[in-house]
Amino acid sequence: MKKAVLLVGHGSRRAEANEALVYLADLLKKKRPETEMSYGYLQFAQPDLPAALEALDKKGIEEVAVVPVFLYEGIHIREDIPEVLAEEQKKRPHMRLVQAPVLGIDERMADIVLDRVDQGLRG
Repeated sequence: MKKAVLLVGHGSRRAEANEALVYLADLLKKKRPETEMSYGYLQFAQPDLPAALEALDKKGIEEVAVVPVFLYEGIHIREDIPEVLAEEQKKRPHMRLVQAPVLGIDERMADIVLDRVDQGLRG
């Protein structure tokens, strides 16, 4: 079964802000080169979530882990993404679309925050 990971970000009108999701997908691809890594946005940027799923469908992907790259479970996680996935599932019954848990807050993030604090204090 051909599988993919699809990162979903909010999206921004600023192209440079959207590059963060592209960069994260590239980092993940280096760690799991055997897995198709992709990304899409909820609004303001392309590809949007339906377009990203269409591109994966064209590649013959059969199962997609949709990973919301958000820090908390707001309306996008509880309503918007599930609604889009339900619509896309109707169009693509041959694909298994699974929404992974929100990225959320994780103990490992504390180290990253402290690294940023230390960088800021040195600068």
